[in-house]
This record gives sequence, C-alpha cells and structure tokens, in this order.
Amino acid sequence: MRDRNTKNELWDLLDNQYEGNQARYKKRKRENKRKDSIERSVLAEQLNKEEDNFNFTYQPSRHEQQWISSALREFYLDSMISDVLHVVRGGKEANVYCCKGHPAIGLDLLAAKIYRPRLLRNLKNDSLYKEGRVLLGDDGKTMRDQRSQRAVAKKTRIGGEMSITSWIEHEFQTLQQLHAAGADVPMPVAQNGNAILMEYIGEANAPAPVLHEVRLDPSEAPELFARLLRNVELLLAHNRIHADLSSYNVLYWEGEVKIIDFPQVVDPLYNNKGYQLLLRDIERLCQYFGRYGINANPASLASDLWSRYLRGEFG
Repeated sequence: MRDRNTKNELWDLLDNQYEGNQARYKKRKRENKRKDSIERSVLAEQLNKEEDNFNFTYQPSRHEQQWISSALREFYLDSMISDVLHVVRGGKEANVYCCKGHPAIGLDLLAAKIYRPRLLRNLKNDSLYKEGRVLLGDDGKTMRDQRSQRAVAKKTRIGGEMSITSWIEHEFQTLQQLHAAGADVPMPVAQNGNAILMEYIGEANAPAPVLHEVRLDPSEAPELFARLLRNVELLLAHNRIHADLSSYNVLYWEGEVKIIDFPQVVDPLYNNKGYQLLLRDIERLCQYFGRYGINANPASLASDLWSRYLRGEFG
C-alpha cells in the first residue's frame, strides 16, 4: 500500500509540474501574442501615416496598396511621379503600373515595374542566366567582398535580397546601355532596388499590347521581323542576349516595336549557354512570324549571327 501511495504521490507531483509548465507556457504565449499584436499595430500606424502623404488614383487591395506605396514612394518624393493610375499587366516576377509623371521629369506618363517580394517570386532556372554575372549592389557597383559572395551562395535571407537587387540592377543597366545604342527598348529613367521607372508605351487608358495579342497587317510583318532581328544583332554587338525573347516580350504600338523584360539577359562572353539562348530567341521570333508566311530558318540565322560575332564583325 505504501508503494502505491508513494507512486500516486509521484504522479501527482509530475502532474502538478506538467500543469505548472503548461500554465507558464500559455502565459508566455499570450504575452508574446499581445506583444506581436502591439508591434503590428505600431507598424500599421506608421504605414498609414506614410500613405497619407502618397495617395494615388489606382485603388487596389490593401496589401497591394502598401506594396506599391513602399516600392514607389522614393520616386514620388524625388518628384518623378505624382500618381499611380492603373495596373498595366501582372507577371510572375513583377507588375507594371501606369504612373503620372511629375512636371519636373518632363514625361506625361511613366511605367513602373515593381518586382514581387522575394517569397512570391517564381524565377525558374535563374542559375542559367546568372552564370558569369558579377554581383551588383543598389549603387550599380560590383560587390566583391567575400561576406556578400558567401551570403548569396548560401542563399541566406540577406543573400537573397542582394541577389534580387543585383538582378534588378542588371536589367536597369542593360536598358541604359541598349537605349543609348539605339535599340528598340523603353527609355529607362530610374531604379531604386525594388522597382524600375521607364518610358510608358501607349496611351493612359490604352497601354501598348504585347505582340502576341496583336493581329498584324500581313504587309507590315516582314519589316517588323527584320527590325527585331536587327535588334537581336545590336544586342549581340554589345555582348548581350535577351535569353527570353518572344512575342510576349515585345510591345507593339502604332507600327513600332519595343523589346521589354531584360532581367535574365546574359553576356555570351561569360555564359556557356549563350549560343543556345540566342537560338531559342530566334526560334521563337520565327515561330510567331511564321503565321504571316515568313519562312525563315532559325538555325541558319542564329549560326550566321554567332559566327559574325565570334569573328568580331560587330565592331
């Protein structure tokens, strides 16, 4: 009987300890929950105060509004834009918005390309495009320190942020280089590490459609095809391959074309898949224009461009 009583007392003691631990755990959980709630309230209040200074015509969801406001506020404060009018198109990696240009910038309309938060991005096989690339900071300069390189290689949170900043900076610098060279690309205006501000193509309520959505007059197809091939050649002359060129990444407006979306652009001098990516770009163009009776051999076109590039004939 004594052993049984001793055992019962032991179980009672363990039960009391367990209940005490549970009570303390639940108390800490309630306290942490209250603390998190207070922090969220403070953050929301700060966001509301900031948003009061940057109100725009476009009325998205609360989450999207905060995302837009955070990404574009710097452009607003720098007197580049005065309003966000509407969303132009959404994508896996970014959304594009039509913005009212500030009088100081000299452009009535601007396009703002806002990259999605890191966890919402869906960049597939990005290692294919990053081969041979240097890591760029938000100042556009190469980041050579070992700490940054290790953070990116290990895919830490900081490394992920650095990688995305570099991705955006590469696109902006490519737009600058190609626009200065006379390529058919939107004129770049500014970037802030989260978004790129550039020339808007189209009218306020009628943005330029992508080529895939357009039914061309058959008579204009040959010239547009030739023009896009000249742009492919111009890119190659500046050691650039679009690497995702298709009728989905070409805007069409009043008989003119503009090539867009350059985050994945590669340098064929340092990327071993350069020729394959060039061939794929040309194949996609040939596929689209084939519906207008243009019979072109993509392998022959790519081979000719590549051979001339290797011989240094592009200057």
